[in-house]
Amino acid sequence: MGTPMSEAAKIAIVKEYWKHADEGLRDEFARMQKGFAFYVGDQWDAADLEKLYVEKRPALTINLILPIINLICGIQRQGRQDITVVARKGGLITLAAVFTQILRHCMDMTDADYETADCFLDGVIGNKGWLNLGVDFTEDPVFGDLAVCKVSPFDMREDPDAKEYDLNKSGKFVIKDSWMDKEALLLNFPEKESDLSNGGLELNPASDDVTGDAERGKLRWRVRECWHKTFEKRIILINTATGTMKTIRQESLDLAKAVVGAAKGKWVLKDWVVPVLNKTVTAGNLVLEDIIDPYHGVTSFPYYRFCPYWVDGYVMGVVQNLFGPQQELNKRRSQALHNLNQTANSGFKVKKVLNNYDRHLAKFGSTPGVVLDESKAGGKIERIEPAPLSEGHLTASQISADDMKEISGANFDLLGQMVEGHNESGKAIELRQSQGMKVVEVVFDNFARTQKLLALGIVDMVRYTDVYSNQEIIAIIAEQNESIDMNLLKDRKIGRYGIKVASSSSSPTARYAKFMSIMEIAKMYPEQIGPEVLIENSDMANKEEILQKVKPAAQVQEPKKPKPQSKAEKLKFSRDYVNIIS
Repeated sequence: MGTPMSEAAKIAIVKEYWKHADEGLRDEFARMQKGFAFYVGDQWDAADLEKLYVEKRPALTINLILPIINLICGIQRQGRQDITVVARKGGLITLAAVFTQILRHCMDMTDADYETADCFLDGVIGNKGWLNLGVDFTEDPVFGDLAVCKVSPFDMREDPDAKEYDLNKSGKFVIKDSWMDKEALLLNFPEKESDLSNGGLELNPASDDVTGDAERGKLRWRVRECWHKTFEKRIILINTATGTMKTIRQESLDLAKAVVGAAKGKWVLKDWVVPVLNKTVTAGNLVLEDIIDPYHGVTSFPYYRFCPYWVDGYVMGVVQNLFGPQQELNKRRSQALHNLNQTANSGFKVKKVLNNYDRHLAKFGSTPGVVLDESKAGGKIERIEPAPLSEGHLTASQISADDMKEISGANFDLLGQMVEGHNESGKAIELRQSQGMKVVEVVFDNFARTQKLLALGIVDMVRYTDVYSNQEIIAIIAEQNESIDMNLLKDRKIGRYGIKVASSSSSPTARYAKFMSIMEIAKMYPEQIGPEVLIENSDMANKEEILQKVKPAAQVQEPKKPKPQSKAEKLKFSRDYVNIIS
């Protein structure tokens, strides 16, 4: 396992990782802060606001970023993806079905749909969203429960040198920075109570950045949870028939060689460099927790990032490219209002002013319903016509608004808006919306990639740890009348290389389209596709109860032999089939 490190060395490593990430991601965090500011409507530069305030000019904020982002996030929420484990080999279909049930159970129990939706929102606004796959011991203090939760992107620092979307491919570390209640910290780390209570964390808060915010530091301590990888060279004994692997210690190497020689090809020895996941939790100059291989063979970081646009390591959200058009729109509308305010009360012309009537005009001339007496003014009173509203400023602001729709992808096609002068059918509008989705397809595709990585992480946690006990797994799959060999479920070769994770849309529209397709096929093959298949694929609230009544009836019916089709029937089948697939 390598030479154990001292506590000082562990603290130094975490601080070095944090400093490297903080410097490498500084520009990214600046863009992230600006993205969130623009989403909530803070869109003016401080210098411009100060100048307008001194000149007593308006500073309007016409926040078009808010509805654009809400539209894209609404599409994600209405078209949520179901994670499905698909067997790569026919003999593992049952295994894949079991993993699918466990995945869905985990996602349902942790309200993962809401957590992933919040992660999506963070990403499109601030360039990056984060999900955490952790173990919660609140309800189960022995084995714990898997929990999926959204993490603030401002709390995360990852290896800036990792240039792949999947952080596990080349990333060295990922750190979560959080503020933990002092009382909770003492209870969670009782062995450190003496060091914590003596104030060792706050000896030099300025240099160690332990408390940072003085007010927040009165009740909480700043804690950094660092997950980092080391590498070890191991000797592995592999069963060539089953793929089973076992690590061989140096003192057992001679015995292992003897086994390999006697087995005649059944066993092989191989040198293997393997990554090892480490968890180090620090607060100031204290190491609160340090665990090597905390999840017993899981090597993936328990944090998963969503990047809407990923260009060779450069991360970008949807809001970033809307900064310029949004500010241009605000300035043009503000200038148009300023011009209107200046010319609204344009004044009056009189030939000769008597009886201090000029003061009367200055005081009441702009009052609604004011009555002006020409005789008192000394001559004819004529209002000066105000200048018309600046069409140039309004046109420029409209151009900026249209630019924002085109840049973000939330254009007329995606919105499904009617084209002026055209009478379109609902099908035509639907096709235009589908075409509009292609503009933002990269965003949704990357989010599906993040969900896939999360699902693979859940599968690994089930295989390598006891977070799901055998009894829990049996109870979950019993609801679907499935059964599985528990040893097969956690076998390294089968579990790792025998399955793949796919996603399918769970939106009501997609489910309805699937149901209607099955309905059409059932009309063509009523003997092969019974009512239980239609019920299972429907959205009826009480379908389980209906299935229990339908299945016994279906079992007692004698299967009828299919009658040979005539040429006319075959021709009709061909036409029906073409209609369905088209």
